[in-house]
Amino acid sequence: MPGTRLRVAIVGCGDVAHRSYLPPLIELADRAEVVGCCSTRMASAELAVAAVRASSPGATAFDRLDEMLAGARPDAVFNLTPAPAHGEITSACLAAGAHVYSEKPLAASIEEADRLIAEARAAGVLLLCAPASAATRQLKWLREIVDSGSLGRPTLATAMCAGMGPASWAEYTGDPTVFYGPGVGPLRDLGIYRLHEMTALLGPVRRVSAMGKIAIPERTIVAGPRAGQTLTVTSPDHVLIDMEFAGGALGQLLSSFAVPDIRAPRLEIHFTEGSISMTGDQFNEIPAAVFALSAGRSAAGRSLAQGRNDGLLPPQPPDRFTTVSLGVEHFLACVAGAERPILTAEHARHTLEIVLAAYESISDGRPRDLRTTF
Repeated sequence: MPGTRLRVAIVGCGDVAHRSYLPPLIELADRAEVVGCCSTRMASAELAVAAVRASSPGATAFDRLDEMLAGARPDAVFNLTPAPAHGEITSACLAAGAHVYSEKPLAASIEEADRLIAEARAAGVLLLCAPASAATRQLKWLREIVDSGSLGRPTLATAMCAGMGPASWAEYTGDPTVFYGPGVGPLRDLGIYRLHEMTALLGPVRRVSAMGKIAIPERTIVAGPRAGQTLTVTSPDHVLIDMEFAGGALGQLLSSFAVPDIRAPRLEIHFTEGSISMTGDQFNEIPAAVFALSAGRSAAGRSLAQGRNDGLLPPQPPDRFTTVSLGVEHFLACVAGAERPILTAEHARHTLEIVLAAYESISDGRPRDLRTTF
């Protein structure tokens, strides 16, 4: 009905909820009301409820998922729990008839991802998954350039997402230990943004090989409840991936929690007649440099000079939110039927398979052929 707000719930009320999900839900209060916030720690759920109280006065705190699903009866759920719990939580929400937006990764295995996709289809509800890069106007614009053929055929994509990880983030409010273990690591946490972008632009990957190692075995935590303590790294903090795309292009990705500083472009796409390069902020919109071998070519309707064309931005208007928070807006619009889903579970399953294949390749040195697509 026009004017009816969606009833939404949050499962997982930690740092990412307060940083990237509750603020856009407050701003989009004309579209959605928060009816439940659930955490294994009631105090965390109560803090989230307090944060949305002005825009969602009926929000209730829960420390059990089943009680929240039965008591709050949400139309849609944001699954912001730690990565190892994503599959179980999403399955329970789908079974309750709720649309689900999951933080990445979608699941722990391809078999679990297959099951979640089937469960969502059987329940007649939407299942979307972060990251939200493909929903940004910048990635849509870059996709237009790729699809137009104005720079020729894409032949190579290179990307990086590297730093020291959450243990070194002064603004991080949680315990970062899980990020340095086998359930998360730099590839599942941050490198997956670049995988999502590369595949959104160039399509599915058919073969993967990778190398990885633990470069810095111990870290001192700089903020949060364990500030000043030391954690032990138990999963590779350097991961290097080589990819062969189904369309014929090659790709390389560096994902690391062991790089003190980096100036390399976050993403470059090379074509037969030019290149696109983006250097700067890892998660938000930045100008692109487009190099054209000859004048007269275009970048999605913009005429290019021969050589480098710096400072190019996609057409106005700008996105309302930054990349992570944009997923909230897109999901609400999809549930309401106002937008077509871009951040599909099938795409998330494919990037998950790239991640899993990379770690398998690291373990035995052999390449892996992929079976999923999107």
